[in-house]
Amino acid sequence: MIRCMVIDDEPLARQLLADFISKVPELSLEGSFSSALASLEVLRKKQVDVLFLDIQMPDISGIEFLKTLDHKPMVVFTTAFAEHALQGYELDVADYLLKPFDFNRFLKSINKVTQRLKTTPEFTGSGERIDSIFVKDGTKQVKIPVDSIRYIKGSREYVTIVTSDKKIMSLQTMKGMEEMLPGGFIRIHNSFIISLAAVDTIFKNKLQIGKEEFPIGITYKKKVFEALTQFYPAKKITGD
Repeated sequence: MIRCMVIDDEPLARQLLADFISKVPELSLEGSFSSALASLEVLRKKQVDVLFLDIQMPDISGIEFLKTLDHKPMVVFTTAFAEHALQGYELDVADYLLKPFDFNRFLKSINKVTQRLKTTPEFTGSGERIDSIFVKDGTKQVKIPVDSIRYIKGSREYVTIVTSDKKIMSLQTMKGMEEMLPGGFIRIHNSFIISLAAVDTIFKNKLQIGKEEFPIGITYKKKVFEALTQFYPAKKITGD
């Protein structure tokens, strides 16, 4: 399922996109907003895969709004002004829908988005968009919100899952955790899986989350820096 959000100050444009999204079984609409600023709270709380973003809006332009986002979803610009296309592509957006557009043109845009999602660097797990996982904690299964997980440390047949407010030790292998987790997590070492969103500082051979440092294993290094570059697309991160 590809999670979509629409930001456009024109009611008819929002309704058209909502109708188009509803016709495609693989798409879900997570929110529709007349203002970019009004969408911020939902963008922080929900995982959005593709953002249909108008460029010319009264409070802040779509281009300027996109530049403010730390973690950018895939973006499809929608606008009536063809001259904005170059700026959009400079920001590496997935596509540019020139109004008025029909359902066939919308589907072409979705195909581009789908192909991009398929060719992103391999994060751990299936890549499915899930909000929570259940892990064994003693004799019970505990639900953990994915967004709260900062890192996972492996030790033999156990893992320690460190979240923003607690630690949970579970009878589980690191391989099992990799298969369980959605995109946005990557294994950086035999003993560590980290949340890309939790990374505070990037060094040549290690990452820092809060005050803790984590080594990057030699065999993992290439994929780790590819994943970091994909997650933080403003700058290529090489580790050199």
